[in-house]
Amino acid sequence: MLTIKTDIKNKQWLIYILNEFKHINRAKFQIEVISITQNTNNTNIIYYTNNSIANAISIFNSNKPVPSSEIIYLKDNLYILNNTQTKNFTLNYDLLWNAFVFLTRYEEYLSEQNGKKIHSYSINHPRLDKTTFKIPIVNILFNELENFITRHFNKLVFDTQQKAVIDLSHDVDYITKTIQLRLKQTILNSYNTLKYILKPNLFIEHLKKTIKFTFSNPSYWCFDYWTNLENKYNYKSTFYIYVKNNTKNFKTWLIDPSYNIQTNKILQNKLKQLYNNGFQIGLHGSYSSATNYTLLKKEKMILENILNIPITKTRQHWLNYSETITPNNHSKLFQYDSTLGWNDIIGFRNGCASCFKPYNFETQKAFAHTEIPQIIMDSNVFDYNNNIKDVYKILNYAKFIPKTPYFSISWHQRVNNNDYKWHILYEEILSEYI
Repeated sequence: MLTIKTDIKNKQWLIYILNEFKHINRAKFQIEVISITQNTNNTNIIYYTNNSIANAISIFNSNKPVPSSEIIYLKDNLYILNNTQTKNFTLNYDLLWNAFVFLTRYEEYLSEQNGKKIHSYSINHPRLDKTTFKIPIVNILFNELENFITRHFNKLVFDTQQKAVIDLSHDVDYITKTIQLRLKQTILNSYNTLKYILKPNLFIEHLKKTIKFTFSNPSYWCFDYWTNLENKYNYKSTFYIYVKNNTKNFKTWLIDPSYNIQTNKILQNKLKQLYNNGFQIGLHGSYSSATNYTLLKKEKMILENILNIPITKTRQHWLNYSETITPNNHSKLFQYDSTLGWNDIIGFRNGCASCFKPYNFETQKAFAHTEIPQIIMDSNVFDYNNNIKDVYKILNYAKFIPKTPYFSISWHQRVNNNDYKWHILYEEILSEYI
């Protein structure tokens, strides 16, 4: 048993982060949190206080309820938001509070509470240094805490590192090339082309690709490619399927997929075949369902009834997410969610490359469902011009730094054709990391 004695009044967040630490770093002992005035027979005690205690093993509590937006690097790949430190503690920075802020995305929660939504774009995030999202900071902080504990309490042990689990996944947005997709992708391609206006050769090259995409008509029925490839590695991915609803407005017409699982018998049969062959089927919730429990529940029931299988996993379309609504809905309907990634960059939105329970700021407890963090999506790399070298850097971080590496990468079902050719990188990832 490890006892954390603290002078903080609200211990709920501390209990949460220590429970996640225990799970993610495979502690083989219990951790209790008690008030500094409480007595205990346990000799394995860490004090978590704002004022130092003589001759005690202690972690500094910065006592700052609102995180700073300033990043302070303590050493390579180890940073904190709270820059208050002291020399009188065994560990002189607030490791526990920082781990909580990063894992729960407390900055995003506060931003939404103040009226500015993130919309899963890092550019909207209040943190100024976006490069920090390329580091699994929570896993690093947890490893620092593990080392701290084993250094001072040699009878408290941790289990060995688990083999990495890479949750391969495919969002099924389009099975045919629709006018909506032509419009959206052409606008994005044109925007990216204009970036090269001062580089004539690159500008012409990208302009040709943009024009070609607008008028080409390749097949977007690519299921067999992914399954054949993954079977070579004895891996089974998850296909996230959209369920068409009756919402009719320009936004849903433009953003949501267009196929209808309720009437498309060929698609129904293909998904049943995939499931029978060991692949997983999840719900790719419509854009509006992220904030509409009734709609999300209906989409789940329709998909389950059509395929006659349980649907336990979800990922919201466009990674649409409301801090106060979406996780509540997911906890009521699913066991797993994989929405928490970025639309515009690769990296660790929660600072974590392990599965975890999201935090409910209203109840101050963990949600019931488990989050599988999405760290790389194909469009991050190709639509937003992220460096391919960073893909491998992030995969190395994700696979080897956490004690329990478990994360998702997502390649859209349609991208195995001449319109995209994004599958080549996916093949390389599988050959090196699976």
